[in-house]
Amino acid sequence: MSQVRAPRVLAIVLNGVVEDSRVLKCAYSAGEAGWDSLILGTTRNGSKDQFEVGRARVLRVPAKAPVGTGLLAKVLRRGRYYVARFKFHFLPAKPPAIPGLGRAVATMKPYAMSFAPDLLHAHDYSALPVADALASAIASSGRVRPKVIYDAHEFLQGTQHLSPSAHEAFSTAELQIAQKIDAMFVVSPQMGPMLKEYLKIAIDPAVVANDPISQGRRESARALRTDAGIAEGVPLMVYSGAVAPQRGLGTVLDALPSLPGVALVIIAAPNNVYVRELMARAASMGISDRVKNVAYVPNEELVSYLSAADIGLIPLLHRPNHEISLITKFGEYAAANLPIIVSDVKTMAEEVRTIGNGEVFTAENAAEFVVATERILADPAKYRAAYTDEVLRTRSWERQSETLIATYNGLVSDRAVEVKPSTPLPFTLTKPHSLSGPNDARSATA
Repeated sequence: MSQVRAPRVLAIVLNGVVEDSRVLKCAYSAGEAGWDSLILGTTRNGSKDQFEVGRARVLRVPAKAPVGTGLLAKVLRRGRYYVARFKFHFLPAKPPAIPGLGRAVATMKPYAMSFAPDLLHAHDYSALPVADALASAIASSGRVRPKVIYDAHEFLQGTQHLSPSAHEAFSTAELQIAQKIDAMFVVSPQMGPMLKEYLKIAIDPAVVANDPISQGRRESARALRTDAGIAEGVPLMVYSGAVAPQRGLGTVLDALPSLPGVALVIIAAPNNVYVRELMARAASMGISDRVKNVAYVPNEELVSYLSAADIGLIPLLHRPNHEISLITKFGEYAAANLPIIVSDVKTMAEEVRTIGNGEVFTAENAAEFVVATERILADPAKYRAAYTDEVLRTRSWERQSETLIATYNGLVSDRAVEVKPSTPLPFTLTKPHSLSGPNDARSATA
């Protein structure tokens, strides 16, 4: 008797995958639950490579246009920018096209056809049109159209980084394709009703928060205080993650002169433009001895690394997506047993007030930030005690993945997972290895 194959899930994401913990965790959990799990990500240098995370495989293909760094490439990009602006403002309006959609679909199609997924998991609005096109291509070949899950990492209408034409194109596609999706994930309870109403869909989005994973977590090979040159006993605030003006670190710098002896470490890429601006500003304020920048550590070591601090910071400014998000670092700080200072962005402020694990201040108000810091440093044990086993269980990826896998299995109930792996693999990434040969679709099913 022939063996029934495991159900297959193909995750689509238009980035390099490695730094996208949500994509990696979803694929990892699917593999651990007995699914044949594959991520299709992208490269910009024309290369193809593959690596593994647990039992899931990651295949990165050149689905985005290469980015040149020479003078000619920069001049051509600037020229295309002004041509696009001219067309947008002066030529008869045409429905805007999604940037790079044709290239992404054409590049990923051979792998999707070879893998023959039962389920396509579209990560964020940028991947949704690609996943929809791939599902249609599979159906056109005479096979059953795969189920499609739209994973809304953020509220598209609250984003500000897209050009007007790109925003219109993605918005139109999201509204149209949402009518065909089979399930939807959101990252916070507040996002679900908002997106259901905006997209006019009948299904109820399921909440899969982007909480930290404990499987594979290990002690950090580096020490936060050693890296930053901050002695034991010095009150230490830490910020980990993406850095930009809207993340609110400027408010923290404004507050530091009123917090003598308190240090701040920013865990972020040292070559980030805004990180350099913050460090230069700290120097001009005469507080550079208390403001340090250190590089990222591997994700599986982050919780251990953070635990040397006294306070975790989420000083976000008011933006639409900030109001409805429960961001990754909230769970990472919780797992590291850190009291949290968060601005009064709606979702996370409510979470802190409910749990009692920190203090809330009015966004951009340095004086209130000072008061919040002093309260925590006066009695840190009170805030750390809020992290009960139940709170940490709720704020874990292991809990969130239960919803993920239940949704997966519910969509392919005719192809139930017969046997799950008996021994879990750690959540670790193997070293990428290059693939050769044009459209080597066999690598997707190897």
